[in-house]
Amino acid sequence: MLLPLAVAAFPAHAIDLKLADRLPQDHYVARYTTSYFIDEVRKATNGAVTIQRYPSERLGKSKDMLNLTKAGVVDMGEYVPGYLGDQLPLSAVAELPGMVPTACMASSVYQDLARPGAFLDKNELAPAGIRLLYAVGLPAYQLFTSKKIDGLASLKGLKIRSTGAAMDSGLRQLGIVPIRMSAAELNESFSRGTVDGTSFPAASIYSYDLQKQTRFATTGLSFGSSMTFYGISTKVWAKLPPDVQKAMTEAGERTTKHGCALIDKDDKEALTRLEKDGATLVTFSPADSQKFADLLKPVAEEWAQGVDKKRKPGSETLSAFRAALQRQQ
Repeated sequence: MLLPLAVAAFPAHAIDLKLADRLPQDHYVARYTTSYFIDEVRKATNGAVTIQRYPSERLGKSKDMLNLTKAGVVDMGEYVPGYLGDQLPLSAVAELPGMVPTACMASSVYQDLARPGAFLDKNELAPAGIRLLYAVGLPAYQLFTSKKIDGLASLKGLKIRSTGAAMDSGLRQLGIVPIRMSAAELNESFSRGTVDGTSFPAASIYSYDLQKQTRFATTGLSFGSSMTFYGISTKVWAKLPPDVQKAMTEAGERTTKHGCALIDKDDKEALTRLEKDGATLVTFSPADSQKFADLLKPVAEEWAQGVDKKRKPGSETLSAFRAALQRQQ
């Protein structure tokens, strides 16, 4: 008797939602999280909710995702703080160098702070008109270059693709020239020499077909990271039946855990694969590793102070993020 009652709890009419992101159709992050989430929601609602995904910026650029959401062009979207700049400045805390070692740590900490009613939700997401569904943090970024790197001194002057202000600051501390561009632009820029390389999670090198241009890659460092999260318009959310809201919330929590575990696994395997494909893996000496860490120490405080000056709670965000990290450890 329970099954018919559970089915009847969902609306008889179909609920169709539009989801847009920047990722290629078969990108590993999309497979591990977005496709998984869509399927989980469909199963959890007994088919009452269907989500149509529009990949590769088909409905608009990532930098415009908040505007697309507010305008009702999309119901759900992928929000990349590094691309959205001053629209979501607090969420960029997860991109600071040395903050998070793994995708699961990054994802769980961000979800902890951005869930409804939590610090980032109250101070950033809710005012922007979006509600968190699931988080996709990435492992600590390494450096992948066409030019030789063999230690800290060899980084100076390199032109490296960056994802946003937080990473820009860290790269500059190391004498690197950060160049902002989307991942979709990277292949052509790498080929032409517009950039000498990128700060990236290892698995993304293969997702964007950059392995042939990558001759050197660092290991064991943290050049920052990237935080992506998927959310839904609060206006759209408010119109959903409570049982659908519950099903989507639980599907989002499962998605965060499912995706990060696979992303961390892929990251380790990708470095091994790169070495087999001819790239040189570079491990800094203990002395250079310590200098690297020392150079990056001021970045987090400088970031927080910069956000504070814009009348946003940057220092409070940094403290909240560090406290959440401790709770997860």
